[in-house]
Amino acid sequence: MRWAAAGAALAAATAATPASAMAAGAAAPPAATTAGVPVPPYHFQPGVLCPLCKLTPQFPEGQSGLHWHDHWGRAGVREYVSVGMLGAAALGLQLFVKRPSEARWDSPLPLDEGLRDGLRIGSSRGRERASTVSDVLFVWEVLHPSLIDPLLVAWWKRESPFVAWQMLVIDAQAYALTLVLNDLAKNVFARARPWVQNGDCATDPDSADCGSGGRNLSFYSGHAAVTATGAGLLCAHHTQLSLYQSDLLDSGTCALAVLGTALTGALRVASDNHWASDVIVGHFMGYASGYLLPTLLYYKEFRATPDDHAPDGVQYTALPLVRDGALGLTLLGWF
Repeated sequence: MRWAAAGAALAAATAATPASAMAAGAAAPPAATTAGVPVPPYHFQPGVLCPLCKLTPQFPEGQSGLHWHDHWGRAGVREYVSVGMLGAAALGLQLFVKRPSEARWDSPLPLDEGLRDGLRIGSSRGRERASTVSDVLFVWEVLHPSLIDPLLVAWWKRESPFVAWQMLVIDAQAYALTLVLNDLAKNVFARARPWVQNGDCATDPDSADCGSGGRNLSFYSGHAAVTATGAGLLCAHHTQLSLYQSDLLDSGTCALAVLGTALTGALRVASDNHWASDVIVGHFMGYASGYLLPTLLYYKEFRATPDDHAPDGVQYTALPLVRDGALGLTLLGWF
């Protein structure tokens, strides 16, 4: 029954294209193909299974290219301008804003000292290694959502440059926003890093016992924020697009990305580069940019595909009914 409805939706799609698909400043996606045969675009309808989202009996080899649902937001002039402005702001903050020479905030929060005592590695060599591992995770959490998924998976493997471009614009917007907010916070709060409390570091910041980075740039953690942005983007894209055509692989990619950013945050505390509160706030801000921004502005829904909300067989519910002073029940059903 669902597939009959989906077939009807595909047939109707050939007759008309919604006005929303031709929004100003947004390019229309190219026609999809399956085994070289053009497939009409699927137009979202609540409760109707999307036959092009995943591998199905009707399309056992899948669609050769991904598709962008017509009710989703698309990159246009507004998005390009915002990415350019945010990128310019991030670059300007790095090049032209002087870093604070004096700390405005040099005291830990109640949970910070206990977590530092529990996670901080005792040897300077161990802290240096922890910092290096966090740098590697940082690079990977940027490369995966910004290059591997849009270029290698969406563009090359799934043959959908349109979807790849949408992903690239969304990723650029999220990362640029994260960098701008993080740099602003570092300069405004000017929080001393944990290693500054070490007596040797107060007089010799270049000592092997001291951490890396500006001594008054602890709040909030850039590593935590950027990796959380990457994890959020991976979860948003894989939830909505099913890039790997497998619920297990797509869900697993999201879970591993979240685990990776959590490990990065723990390593930033273990290496004595950040307080735990720096990491927690960084994660929160990163997920807001990486997951909430694309989900609310582009995908516009917290669900994987329309069929997640499709009715399965006959369903019914009971509601209270009051009439003529009597209390009863009424049944509503649908299929």
